[in-house]
Amino acid sequence: MAALEALFSIFVTFVEFVFRPSSRLFPIHLLAMIVISFLLYLRTARSTSFVKWIFPKQTYAHPSHRTDLKLFVLGQFLTFIGLFKLIAITTAVATTVMGLLGGPLDGVPKFGALPVTIVLIFALDFTVYWVHRLHHETPALWPFHAVHHSAEVMTPVTVYRKHPVYDVISLTSKGLLGGVLQGLLLAMFVDEIQVATIASANAGYFIFNIVGANLRHSHIWLSYPQPIEHILISPAQHQIHHSIEARHFNKNYGEVFAFWDWMFGTLYVPSAHETLRYGLADGSGAPVEQPHTGLRAALGVPIAESWRTIRGTAERPAVSPEPEHQLTGTNE
Repeated sequence: MAALEALFSIFVTFVEFVFRPSSRLFPIHLLAMIVISFLLYLRTARSTSFVKWIFPKQTYAHPSHRTDLKLFVLGQFLTFIGLFKLIAITTAVATTVMGLLGGPLDGVPKFGALPVTIVLIFALDFTVYWVHRLHHETPALWPFHAVHHSAEVMTPVTVYRKHPVYDVISLTSKGLLGGVLQGLLLAMFVDEIQVATIASANAGYFIFNIVGANLRHSHIWLSYPQPIEHILISPAQHQIHHSIEARHFNKNYGEVFAFWDWMFGTLYVPSAHETLRYGLADGSGAPVEQPHTGLRAALGVPIAESWRTIRGTAERPAVSPEPEHQLTGTNE
């Protein structure tokens, strides 16, 4: 009985962790997605019920979605047991930067929580842009990100369809930049790092999640007016990033802000609703066979392909959707 109680306690703790306020699957974020979807549904030529429209069986029963779920559970479990905390380097980097600057400086104005939150969001989003872009444009890294792009249908769970190696690289990059930034802030502008929060989550990302972030990985098209899509990445723009059409390759890398893409020449702003196909393709946009047919393949295939690329014993993995000319910078 004690063992069952312990297992149940672990299960409850895990569920609370998965649906925490910072998660895309936090109930309030999911409810907001449903409300926004219903408003969009009212504007469509309705030929089916809302429930069937927002949760189509062909999407949620698709083998690709089942792989999403398996990778989601694995990723959340690895995070839950603290595996990724082993690469948490932010504090160490911040301490080093403070030491190099001689510690906190006197006589400079101090920032409050809101300015610090804004600065951190800008810095993290800038990091996400470049980590994302490098995974697309670096042959040895692409196989790990290809796991995410191999989704043939998209649901809110698809955001968690990631290879652990991608998570490690992303978290390490964020930790480095975040540590440098926090070290600078602590040395010059704040006594301690405090961010504005909502329900214990970063206020900026909480708002980002509640205004439709879950639609980014879905079949529901939501675009913004074109001027806004030069500033903020809309759900439609991220869906375009997942498209296998050649004209969409290497576009819209940003997570929150679109001006990074605008600044570095990778922005794609749709002029109207576009019909999209998802998955992996060759350089011409022709679909290729799904390489990640289950959890084992999703974990093992990228390692093998990356290793072959590093050793130079094989051509660039055929599942990559990037044609060769895109590696030169001409244009997830």
